[in-house]
Amino acid sequence: MMLKTLRERREAAPFKPFAIHLAHGRALTVVTPDHLLVPPTSTEFLVGLRDGGVRFVAAAQVVSVGRSGPRVKSR
Repeated sequence: MMLKTLRERREAAPFKPFAIHLAHGRALTVVTPDHLLVPPTSTEFLVGLRDGGVRFVAAAQVVSVGRSGPRVKSR
């Protein structure tokens, strides 16, 4: 189910950056759709990091998916 959520967030139009919160407390930010690869038949996915690195993540380690950064109030 979490992989489906990640795919939906990646394919949303317009795309909005989001954070993937992991079980050990770290959060990975997905800044563009190109920074997330979710293979169709895998239980792992790949996140491109801002510094140019990459992280392989097991879907079982994902605690939640949410907004990235502070919320901005609209007027």
